Amino acid sequence: MVGLVVVSHGDLSKGLASSIALIAGEYKNMITLSLEKNDNAEEFHNEILNSVKKVDEGDGVIIFTDVLGGTPSNLSTLVARRNDLFCLTGMNLPMLIEFVMLAEDDLPLKELAERCLEAAAAGIRMTNKI
Repeated sequence: MVGLVVVSHGDLSKGLASSIALIAGEYKNMITLSLEKNDNAEEFHNEILNSVKKVDEGDGVIIFTDVLGGTPSNLSTLVARRNDLFCLTGMNLPMLIEFVMLAEDDLPLKELAERCLEAAAAGIRMTNKI
């Protein structure tokens, strides 16, 4: 099973996990991490690394983060690069639902990551123009 680590500023990661469970069912191989105002960056980096190790069952791990250039994204990118994983930033609910729906389909990790990116973009619309 592909591992899922959701990393954000504040409680966004926890809220998204709650929404995923409501819509698509609970994903058992997921950890959420929340960076708080006074957290130490080095300690948070270690939390991300340890979380990746916990959810890595041999099928790979994708890390989702909130904002490109933010501490959660920067630290997650370091972990991803050093461990041959993928880090996707700008996370939204459609991309996480796509992950949960496809994670057990034996897709190559890169293809799963790309499908999540496509779902993220497809979910962003001005609804009065649809």
